[in-house]
Amino acid sequence: MKIEKERLLRVKEIAKILGIKPATIYQWSWLKRHLPFVKIGKSLRVSEKDLAEFIEKRKMGQEDNSE
Repeated sequence: MKIEKERLLRVKEIAKILGIKPATIYQWSWLKRHLPFVKIGKSLRVSEKDLAEFIEKRKMGQEDNSE
């Protein structure tokens, strides 16, 4: 397995970037929705790449919005 160096974001960082409450992020993780989470001890993290893909998929006005 090849491991590439990629920054993992904390819940507070993700919430700030998305403009939502951290509780929403925790709810998504519990419901196993939207973002692929990494659990490290008791902490949840999301890779920058996965967050960028999440945002890109939800942009309005794109031709191919398959969700």
